[in-house]
Amino acid sequence: MGSRIGRWLSRAVAVVAAGAGLAVLAPAPQAYAGGCTILGCSQTYNYSGVYATAFQSWTCDWGTTGSWSTGCVGGSPYGLTNGAHTPDGEDWDVLRIDAGWCYLVELHAPAKKWHVRYDRRGASAAYVKVENWGTAYVRGQSTTSCP
Repeated sequence: MGSRIGRWLSRAVAVVAAGAGLAVLAPAPQAYAGGCTILGCSQTYNYSGVYATAFQSWTCDWGTTGSWSTGCVGGSPYGLTNGAHTPDGEDWDVLRIDAGWCYLVELHAPAKKWHVRYDRRGASAAYVKVENWGTAYVRGQSTTSCP
C-alpha cells in the first residue's frame, strides 16, 4: 500500500511540475499586449451626458496622466456615449477634448485622484494622456461654461 501512495505522489509531483513549466513558457495574457502593463491598461469612462472620444496612442515621448497637447495622438478612435467606457483589457492612452468645448475630467493614478478642467472653447482640439495604470472619467462637458 505504501508503494502505491509513493507512486501516486511521484506522478502528482510530475504533473504539477509539468504544469508549472508550461505556465512559465506560456505567453502573457492578451490583456497586457499593446502597451498595457502588469498594473493594467489605461481606460476612459464617459459620465458627461455628451459623446466623448478616446484614442489608442499617445505619440509624444513626454507626459504623464493629465498632460495634454494639441498633437500627441495616433491610432484608432473609440466613441464613448454617455455611461460607456473603453474596452476592458485594451489600451486607450488618449482622451480628446473637442474644439469649442470645456471638459471636467477626473483622473486616477495609483494612490492619487484629481480633477482638471480642459477649456478648449475658442481653440482647437487637445489630447489628454492617460497612462497604462491611469483612468480618466469625463464628468462634464459644455460649450458655454466650464462644468
